[in-house]
Amino acid sequence: MPPPTPAPSSPVDVLPTGTALENFVITGLIGQGGFGIVYLARDTQSRRTVAIKEFLPTAIAARRGGNQVLPINGDMVNAYANGLKGFLREANLLSEFAHPALVAVHRAWEQNGTAYMAMQYYPGKTLREVRLRDRRRPAETQIQAWMSPVFDAVAELHAHRVIHRDVSPDNILVMPAGETVLLDLGAARQVLGGMTQALTTILKPGFAPIEQYVDDGSMEQGRWTDVYGLAAVMYFLVTGQPPTPATSRIVKDSLPPLSALAPSDMYSPAFFAAVTKALSLRAIDRFKSMAEFRAALGWVPQPRAASTQTERTTTTEPLTEAQLEHLKAMPVGMQPAKSDSRAPPSVRDSAIPMRPSNGRGYESPSRGGTQLMVALGIVLVVALAVVFALR
Repeated sequence: MPPPTPAPSSPVDVLPTGTALENFVITGLIGQGGFGIVYLARDTQSRRTVAIKEFLPTAIAARRGGNQVLPINGDMVNAYANGLKGFLREANLLSEFAHPALVAVHRAWEQNGTAYMAMQYYPGKTLREVRLRDRRRPAETQIQAWMSPVFDAVAELHAHRVIHRDVSPDNILVMPAGETVLLDLGAARQVLGGMTQALTTILKPGFAPIEQYVDDGSMEQGRWTDVYGLAAVMYFLVTGQPPTPATSRIVKDSLPPLSALAPSDMYSPAFFAAVTKALSLRAIDRFKSMAEFRAALGWVPQPRAASTQTERTTTTEPLTEAQLEHLKAMPVGMQPAKSDSRAPPSVRDSAIPMRPSNGRGYESPSRGGTQLMVALGIVLVVALAVVFALR
């Protein structure tokens, strides 16, 4: 049975502009939902703009007496405390990741009887807004451009045994340049394996698989849960509508196949087949990993862009034409070695120092070494003369 839909937050729940939270000052409102409120804020120390998410689950808590957030009644105290711990765990978990398509969390703290997380501010629109604003169907190549980074971000979470559990068009931002970022994990996200499924998320109909509606542990959640969410987003991008809710598909699966709703000249047979399989009602019938899903789509993962950091050098003045001609005239293999100023100090300091060169591409021997070589030559000549005399 799905959980009840909470009432939307009233305006009085929103902290006013100018409110101080730790070393941040609220400058505006970004949005609010059933689990919390997201503010635009300024870091008073670094002067950077950030987004701050406040934990305020309106189904069980409300703002009371100024800025304080409290459970709505005594029966909700434990639920609120558990949700607060989950919010802080989520923030701390996200702060450990450094993926370009995963929301960056700077820090989290408790204040006003609730908790907050400061995140990087992304000046984009949600994927839902982008799709509904442009009523044309996006081509498969455009869907791939939007979703491939999200696939990578979810795969990164899965590699650390974390399920997102809230993949939806509302949780994917499209930046002005077209890159996409996957937002928070949802207040009841789980670490794979070992944890109970006691917490139930406030689900988004159409984007949540059937196992997320069961909180007694009888239906296991895993990577395949996020596979369903990703496929549901792709279904929405093609049709402009979310898939039929999983709860409505139990008695009779009335989900229209994607191939019956979209022109075949815009999407490949592999695309239709992969999305259909990923939206299977039973988890056992879906792909079990991002790699399987991507392979079925025929989407080759793109390597991350190489670092654009410029090479540093200790040379402060450009070489003259005469110096360049001198270097070009040196025999191959005799050019002076380049100093790697990028190496850590420990590497540079421990390197064997080179003696000054005489400019000919090799080092001149010392005077003592020359005298020794001359003496050895004289001894050798005398020895040969004695040998020939004895003959």
